This record gives sequence, C-alpha cells and structure tokens, in this order.
Amino acid sequence: MKKNILLLVLALPLLALTLSSCNKKNVKGSAAGDNPDMTTETATIPGVDIQEGSETGGEGDIRGGEFLEQATIQTINFEYDRYELSEEARAALQANAALIKTRKDWTVLVEGHCDDRGTIEYNLALGQKRAKSVRDYYVRLGVADSAMGTISYGEEKPLCTEQTDACWLQNRRAETKIRGK
Repeated sequence: MKKNILLLVLALPLLALTLSSCNKKNVKGSAAGDNPDMTTETATIPGVDIQEGSETGGEGDIRGGEFLEQATIQTINFEYDRYELSEEARAALQANAALIKTRKDWTVLVEGHCDDRGTIEYNLALGQKRAKSVRDYYVRLGVADSAMGTISYGEEKPLCTEQTDACWLQNRRAETKIRGK
C-alpha cells in the first residue's frame, strides 16, 4: 500500500508537468504575440471576378528548370510581420493574373521572402505564408492551381542588406517567377 501511494505521489507532479508543457505555442518573441491578426485570411475585393471553389489544394510541379523574373510581372511587398494582401498588392496581383492566364505554357513559382529580423525558422514560415497568400489569390482570380507552386526563402535572398526600414521593406516581398514549357 505504501509503495502505491509513494508511486502516485511521484507520478502526479511528472504528469502535471507533461500536460502543462503540451499547450505552449512556439512564437517569435513578442512581435508575433503582439500581432493578433497573423492568422487572418485575405479579404475579397468587390467587383473582382473571383472563382470560388476552384482551389483543389494541389500545387504545380516546380522541380527542374529555372524560374525567371518577367518584366511585366510585379513584385508585391508586405508590412512587417504580416502576410495579408493590401489593396495595392491585390491590384498588382490582378494585373499579374490577367497576364498569367493568357500564357497557358507558363509554370508559375511564387517566392516568399522576409527581412533579416527574426529567427530563421520563423522567417521561413512567414515567407511560406506570404507565398501561399499570393498563390491562393491567383487561384481565386482564375489562374490554374496546377500550374503554380510556392517556396519560401525566408531571409536567405535579400535585395538589400542595410539595416533600415526602407531596406527591410524591399526584402519583405513575394516574387512571381515564370518558367516556359
């Protein structure tokens, strides 16, 4: 009987510690914790032809071959610690989508990028969310999801290396690149 009570007394604190550690989130410092909108979806613009239900969730094959910048395809930028599309970004993506839909021979790669603030893991995840929000918007505008893929480079491919707000803004971007068939 004493053995069972002793075992129970030793096991309860261990069980409590295990259960309490399972519910903690892994977030980037206080910046992510202070931003309750990090999980919001992109909003629909009135008057834009958005095709509901066209997203199957499958991405196109982005393996092999090089994706190149297209001069007529616009890059969009994001606010700090955000992946939601601004009105300006949506307008640029609408123009991009119109061009992409005319070229059935193109495979599209949406690259997500971040500035160098934050951990490598956090920036890779944020870059992926940025790329996915652009890709999802393209799909809603009628671009075939099977012709598009996404990748996150996080902070690995900066356009600017200065430690200024203007430079960081350039690095917080999603680039749409093209590969012809």
